[in-house]
Amino acid sequence: MRALGRGTVGAALLVATAGVARSVHAQTITGSVVLPDSATPARGVIVLALDARGTEVARGLTGSAGRFQLRAPATGRYRLRVLRIGYRPTEGPTVDAGIGTTDVARIVLSARQVVLSAMNVRDRQTCRVSADTGYAVAQVWDEARKAMLSTQLTSDDAPLVAEWIEYDRGLDSAARLVREQHVRVVTHPTTHAFKSRPVDELAKSGYVVSDGGATTYFAPDAEVLLSDLFAASHCFRLTSPPAGQSQLIGIAFEPSRDRSDARDIGGTLWLDRSSAELRTLEFHYTNLPDLAMATNAGGHVEFLRLDDGNWLVRRWNVRMPVVAPRDRAADAITRRVVMAPSNLALRGVQTTGGEVTRVTRHDTVVYRAAGPHVAVQVVARDTLVGASGGRLTLEGTDYAASADPGGRIFVDPVLAGRYRARVSTPLMDSLGVPPVVREVEAREDARVDTVTLPPSRDLLRAACPADSIRHGEALLRGRVRDERARPAEGAAVTATWQENFEFIGAREGQRLGLTERTIGVIADSAGQWRLCGVPREREVIVRVATDSGSDRQRVRLEADQALTSLDLVLHREVAALNREAKTALGENVPRTALVEIAVSELGGGPIADATVEVVSRGRTRSVVTGPTGRALIPEVLPGQLVVRARRIGYEPGQFAVTVEAGRNTVPIVLGHNIPPTLDTVRVIGDQRLIGLRRNDEFDTRRINHQATVSITHDDIVKRNPVSLWQMLLNIPSVKVVDSLSSVLVMSTRTVVTSILNQGPCWMSIAVDGVIVNNDPLHQAYDLRQLPAPDEVHGIEVFAGASNIPVQYGGTGNGKWCGMIAIWTR
Repeated sequence: MRALGRGTVGAALLVATAGVARSVHAQTITGSVVLPDSATPARGVIVLALDARGTEVARGLTGSAGRFQLRAPATGRYRLRVLRIGYRPTEGPTVDAGIGTTDVARIVLSARQVVLSAMNVRDRQTCRVSADTGYAVAQVWDEARKAMLSTQLTSDDAPLVAEWIEYDRGLDSAARLVREQHVRVVTHPTTHAFKSRPVDELAKSGYVVSDGGATTYFAPDAEVLLSDLFAASHCFRLTSPPAGQSQLIGIAFEPSRDRSDARDIGGTLWLDRSSAELRTLEFHYTNLPDLAMATNAGGHVEFLRLDDGNWLVRRWNVRMPVVAPRDRAADAITRRVVMAPSNLALRGVQTTGGEVTRVTRHDTVVYRAAGPHVAVQVVARDTLVGASGGRLTLEGTDYAASADPGGRIFVDPVLAGRYRARVSTPLMDSLGVPPVVREVEAREDARVDTVTLPPSRDLLRAACPADSIRHGEALLRGRVRDERARPAEGAAVTATWQENFEFIGAREGQRLGLTERTIGVIADSAGQWRLCGVPREREVIVRVATDSGSDRQRVRLEADQALTSLDLVLHREVAALNREAKTALGENVPRTALVEIAVSELGGGPIADATVEVVSRGRTRSVVTGPTGRALIPEVLPGQLVVRARRIGYEPGQFAVTVEAGRNTVPIVLGHNIPPTLDTVRVIGDQRLIGLRRNDEFDTRRINHQATVSITHDDIVKRNPVSLWQMLLNIPSVKVVDSLSSVLVMSTRTVVTSILNQGPCWMSIAVDGVIVNNDPLHQAYDLRQLPAPDEVHGIEVFAGASNIPVQYGGTGNGKWCGMIAIWTR
């Protein structure tokens, strides 16, 4: 792998694939190997074929029955040698390999053991190690070599299938905390962990290669370590084990003197003294900058011997520094740019590697890793926030697990290291409260980390705006579902309570006055809802009503309850079924409307704590907007409403609006020095956001007394005129001129048409907002052309230009004679 860009690094670890190319002309040598008792098959030992010069030309591994199979490069005489870890080599027979298969009789292993336990680690260093040197260094190296050879070989038994995880993780600059991690699961019929760059290229270019802004670190595989070129370019010596690991003996290597300036590797192979089995390889890169050397740039490889004698690389990794140009700092006094002695800074440490998690043969598990784990105990501070159901995730990874009923979370297996853990509960998630974050460590012992959940009062502060809970209010939450437990998306949930109780009137005629307050919310796609600002120690009625059913419940939050949950179920009531039956019979059954009030200021921001009164058919209902500037009024009869809005610091006022059955949103705009108005009409999905309709416009001005005279449809019905113009008779400032050919209307004032002449002041006529006489100064409108009386919703008379609405030219030239507006039904 290789990552490009300044300050980036990449590790060259190539996954080896299964199978070895075989020459069609190869000669086959077969046979079997037994232990010194001449009966027990020797599993997992190495068989070598050497030519007349002693050069190895073929190698193989015995299977479970002790059988081996070698493929010689050509016909000829070959000497066989058998290598067994912990024992001296066994010399086998010399065979003539002809065309086809040459079968060899059984080879009995030597019983002479290699004793490493008594070796003196002060044995002198050698820079030309070989099996024939006779030094203790060579003996230890030869045992390590056997294990590394075994990792490259397979027997004729059913193949081992290894499953491992490959990872690439980023650590902080201290190399202690995992910031980011990418993991990939790999399964192959091979135990080869990775394959390095060819040894001759490494000898030429080094193990750390910089190309432009990228740096690539190469790790040695068994092929490299076993090569003659590697042995010829490095020096070896025995070394003492780390403290507390006296059972180990190490053979250290470092670049020879002629490669002291190259970016090479040094390290140690650690073997078990009693069994001579290879345990680990630790290596580091040489001749790196001091900044990189401080991160212990290098690698670690662990070897494992299976019960059947096969060897594999169990775990490996490469650590690489991530460096980048240092940020320049400016001296605040001199304004000089201050640079550090080095213009590079350590940004982090990148680790690339992998671990074998399982090995199988014939669907039988022959190895399973028991690696590190993360154990966390989730603790709740109060009973309102339970630990059960808590979920843990490790930042930068896909590791995750849920808590058991006791709040215990166990993640296994986990790559070793320290992680930033995030713990949350379903309650925290539903409230949008961020998870609890703390550091945890993946380890193999029984240690358990503790994560404490926030108390309910902290959840309340995090979930609700401060304005909604400033007087000690609580939070009410829950889910709306139908009788089949399906979520009710878009259901309107309201909470209503009474407050501000007082006696009004004289003692004899006193009555109890109160304020009814309602807040509401729309359930999300999962049917979940929450309401902030619910009072404590007071009865609250929670309602939900839809076309498919309704529910109504009472709840009371105690003084110590910061929050509580309440699930609602949409029950199909008898009344709803009766409505459906009447509808099926063709009877007109009115449906109710859900009115959502949305109050904002001129700049578009929501206005909380605005009091909105809605008058519908003589019934007045009052709501106060929440932190989002919204409030809900359920079960409103369709038709025209009178809406009054007020808020301290804003101009109060009222207007009329017509709502339909279903959900309606009334967007109100409040200003500091203008009366409330309706916002621009918008449509979002199937939701109706109400804007002024033509009749609502008439009714709004009527209730606010903005016209000189307003005549309603009821007024017209009472007088029952033959022609509509008759309703204009006896109105101050208006004069109706009835002639044989026309009926005209004029203002009682006169207008100057020239220096010497004065003419009639004809009034403008508008029908449904459209002025029909464009030049009223010279053109009167015949009132006989107006709609019939029973077609009219209302009539407005504006006696002069000062009270004509601006949208109809109230400030324009020629409007001082006034205007009559006719609104049809």
